[in-house]
Amino acid sequence: MKPTSITLYTLFIFFFICFVLNGQTTFSGKISNQDTQELPPETCGSNIVHERLMKSDPVYKERFFKSRQNINKISKQKLSSNTVYKIPVVVHVMHVGESIGVGSNMSHDDVLKGLQILNNTFRKLQGTNGFGEGVDMRIEFVLAIQDENGQSTNGINRVDMSFESDYVTNGVFLGTQGLVEYNADPAINSLKEYAGWDTSKYYNIWLVNKIDGKNCNSNGIKTIGYAYYANAHGHPLDGAVMQSCAFANSNSYISAHELGHGFNLPHTFDEDYDSDTDTYSCPTGDNDGIDDTPSHINSLANSSVYRNCGNADVNSCDPSFNQVINPDTGFTRNSGTHQDHIHNYMDYTRCASEFTGGQRAVAQNALLNIRTSFLTSPALEATASPVVAFSAPSTSTCIGNTVKFTDESGNVPKSFTNEGFNNVSFNWTFDNGVDSPYTSTLQNPTVSFNNMGVYDITLDITNSKGTSSYTLENGMTVNQSPISACNLSSNRKNNNYDFGVRSVTYNTLNNQTSGYIPSNALEDYTCTIFTTIPQNSSNNLEVSYESVDGAKQYLEVWIDWDNSGSFDVLNSNNINELVLSDNVSETNPGTHQATTLLDTPIDVIPNEVLRMRVVSSYLDPVNKCGNTRGQRADDYSVIVTSSLSDQEFQENKNVKLFPNPTTDILNISMKTSSLEITYNIFDIRGQNVLRLKSYEKQLDVSHLTSGLYIIQVQTNDSVFTGKFLKI
Repeated sequence: MKPTSITLYTLFIFFFICFVLNGQTTFSGKISNQDTQELPPETCGSNIVHERLMKSDPVYKERFFKSRQNINKISKQKLSSNTVYKIPVVVHVMHVGESIGVGSNMSHDDVLKGLQILNNTFRKLQGTNGFGEGVDMRIEFVLAIQDENGQSTNGINRVDMSFESDYVTNGVFLGTQGLVEYNADPAINSLKEYAGWDTSKYYNIWLVNKIDGKNCNSNGIKTIGYAYYANAHGHPLDGAVMQSCAFANSNSYISAHELGHGFNLPHTFDEDYDSDTDTYSCPTGDNDGIDDTPSHINSLANSSVYRNCGNADVNSCDPSFNQVINPDTGFTRNSGTHQDHIHNYMDYTRCASEFTGGQRAVAQNALLNIRTSFLTSPALEATASPVVAFSAPSTSTCIGNTVKFTDESGNVPKSFTNEGFNNVSFNWTFDNGVDSPYTSTLQNPTVSFNNMGVYDITLDITNSKGTSSYTLENGMTVNQSPISACNLSSNRKNNNYDFGVRSVTYNTLNNQTSGYIPSNALEDYTCTIFTTIPQNSSNNLEVSYESVDGAKQYLEVWIDWDNSGSFDVLNSNNINELVLSDNVSETNPGTHQATTLLDTPIDVIPNEVLRMRVVSSYLDPVNKCGNTRGQRADDYSVIVTSSLSDQEFQENKNVKLFPNPTTDILNISMKTSSLEITYNIFDIRGQNVLRLKSYEKQLDVSHLTSGLYIIQVQTNDSVFTGKFLKI
C-alpha cells in the first residue's frame, strides 16, 4: 500500500503529459532484427506554466491545494449513480494553411475519429482498445451543436495560422520555442486568443502542428500534448493542447491521458523523478494519492517495461500491492509486478487500457464540484432540425457479417456511443426490397445482415426542433462470402514498412493500402471491397508498389477463377490464375506501376464471389500460400455477372419491353397474378443503378445516362431478365 501523506513537493508539482506517441514504428531502409529506436527519457517542461498560474490566479491556487489535499478521501467514494455525464467539446484545428485533410488541417472524419477514440477509453467500449479491466468512467465527450452565438455548429473550429510565422515554424510554446499559449496583453499574440470558446461552457481542445518546434515525426524528446487540471475551469487557458498528428491515431491514448488530467487525475508515478540528480526512484510521498493505483516508477524510464506489455518483473516500489481496481466487476490488481500499473492511462506506457475505480471517483468529483457548469451548458441544445447524414466502414459486406453504422448528422449531439440524448430519437431502416427490413432505434447501430441483396438505408431523426429523414439507395450490398483460400505468412509482421503494395485498381475497385504487415500477413477486404464485371469483358488491372534500396521486390496478382479455394497456374478449366507478375531489382527503389489489360475468361461460373489476391514480397519471391521474410497480401472479391444472348431475350414470349430504345419511360408488358413487382436495373459493369417495388408496369428511366442496361423483373411467380437501351 502506498503512503497517504501529502508532501509540499507534491502540492507544487503539476504535470502535463510529455511522452512519445504510442503507435506503430515506421520502417525506413532494410529490415533489421535490432530495434534501434532511441528510448527518450521522461521530461516535462510544464511545471513553469503551472507555477505561473499558481502565482497569477488565486482561485486556481485555492482549488489546486484543496483537490490535492482531499484526493485520497475523494478516491474512496462510492459511485453515487449510474448517470452518464456528457461534456460539451469544441475542437480547434489550428492549421498552417493546408487544404482540409492535409497535414495539420485534419479532415472532418479524423476529428470525429479522434473523439470516438477518446470516448472508447472513457466509456470502456467493448471491441475497442479501451476495453480493459478497468472501469467505465461514465463521462463522455460530445461535440457541441450550438456555438457561443447561439448558432448551429459541428463542434469543429478551423483556424488558419499561416500568418503567424513562429507558429508555422515551431507550433505552440511550452518551454523552449513557438507561439505563446496565452497572454492577456493585447500587444502580444497568443494561440488561445485566436481560438477559444467560453471555457465554463465548452471543454476546449486545441489541435496544433507542433509543440516546442517538434511534431510526431521529430527525433528525440518531444511533447505530444498537455492539459490543465479542473482547477483551471473558466480560465482562458483551460483545456487540452494536442498535436494533430496524434489525436486520431487509434494506437495512441493521448486524449485519454490528457482528459484524465483535465478531470484532476495526476500521473500514477508522481514524485518518481529527481531533477537535481536526473534520476528515477520509487516515490517517497503520496504518489498520486489514489489507493487503487500502485506506487511505481514511470514505465517509460525502463525500456523493458515500456516496450513489453507482458512484463511480469516485480515492481520493487509496491511488491505487495493488492487492490480492487474495478468495483463494478471485482477485478483485482495484486501481482506485485509491473502489470499492476502498466495498463493505466495515467502511466507513460504503450499498454494503456484502463482507469481505476478511484480515478473515476476523482474525475467525477472534479466534474460535479468544479466543472459543474458543463452540465448546464446550452452547447448540446439543438438550434434547428436535424440534417441527416451517416457513414459505414464500407458499402458492402458478406452475408452473416455485422456492420457498424455511424450517425454524422448536423444539429445532433455525437459522442459515438449509444447512450442517447434527451429529446433526440433515431429510427433506422435497412431494406433489400425482398426480405423483412432490419430496424434500429440506436444512434449508431450494428446490423447483422443475414440475407443477401442490395439494401436501401433510411435514417429518421427527431430533435427538439423537428424531424428529418434521408434514404441512401443501394447503400449496402450483401454478397455471399468468398470461398476460403490458402494462408500465407511473413517473418516480418506487426509493423509498418516502406515496401509493398500501395494501391490496387481493377474495374470499379480502387483501394489505397499501407506497408503495414499484420500478424497473419493478410489484409482481407473480400467482404468490404469488391468489383462486379461482365462476362467477356476486358478491364485494366493496375497495382502500385514500393521497393527499398538494396532489396529486390516482387509482385503477383492471382484470381481464383474456378472458385476452388486455391490459386493455380492451370486451374480446372485450364486457365492461368496468375493474372499479373512484376518485380524490380535491388538497385531500383521507389514507386512502381504494374499494369495489364485483363480479359475475363469465358469459362467462369457467373454470379459467384471469387477471391483476388494481390501480394508483394521483399527480398524473396512471392509465396502466395507459404512464408517469406517480408510479404503481405491484400484479398478482394470479384463477381462476374452473367449476360443472356439476344436470342434468349427474344424467346421470352410472355414479357415485352417497349419502347426499346427509350428516352424516358420503359413499359413492361407481362402476364402475372402478382400485384407488387420488384425491379432491378444494372449497368454494363454490373452496378445496381435502380431498385424499387411498384404496382406499376412502367419505369421512369430518364435520369439514367445513355447506354445499355440489364433489367430484372421479379414477381411472385417468375423472374425475367432483359436488356434495354437508354438513349
